[in-house]
Amino acid sequence: MKYGTISNSPYERSVVTYPFVWWDNAFTDEELGQIIDYCDAQGLERAQVMGLEEIEDGRRCDIKFHQRNDDTAWIYERMNAVIEGLNNQFYGFDLNGYGAFQYTTYNAAERGAYHWHMDICLGKASLPPSMVQPRKLSLTLLLNDDFEGGEFMVNLGNEAHAERVLTPKGRVIAFPSFILHSVRPVTKGIRKSIVIWVTGAKFR
Repeated sequence: MKYGTISNSPYERSVVTYPFVWWDNAFTDEELGQIIDYCDAQGLERAQVMGLEEIEDGRRCDIKFHQRNDDTAWIYERMNAVIEGLNNQFYGFDLNGYGAFQYTTYNAAERGAYHWHMDICLGKASLPPSMVQPRKLSLTLLLNDDFEGGEFMVNLGNEAHAERVLTPKGRVIAFPSFILHSVRPVTKGIRKSIVIWVTGAKFR
């Protein structure tokens, strides 16, 4: 995952840092359904916040981490191409990789949501034992659209002016892991997504 391709917009790549970017049509509707069927069959666990007890008003969702195996390798290969493409074009972060993707569901039955947070872990006390490099690039892939609410929001410093990011089914959103973001409460159905955090050497 090196910043090694030629850009046809050198000013953009050298000067502009976007709060988020996106990639459409990485998967077909049929493939998105296959991902949902596979992940649902593997079960779910209650989400926690950095290994702490689940915070009732802060994060209401269920998750399951999926490692690369014979069933998921094709998902990894597709996402790897998206990550490399977006990073090469827009960010140029020194990335190492990721060991698992997180399947996440937000259920309207409990107004599933995740309040404002960053994905990067600040301070050594908050780092889980498995994290040997910081999260640098975050990605979320929306798998379905048969729900209401659950808008993905970014906050660049003023919650009153937070921006809704359009996330149609099948869109991959990528953003630096230090960007504040949230998922608003789901009001109908179940919102399903894949989340990936790509790690690398410390920012410099």
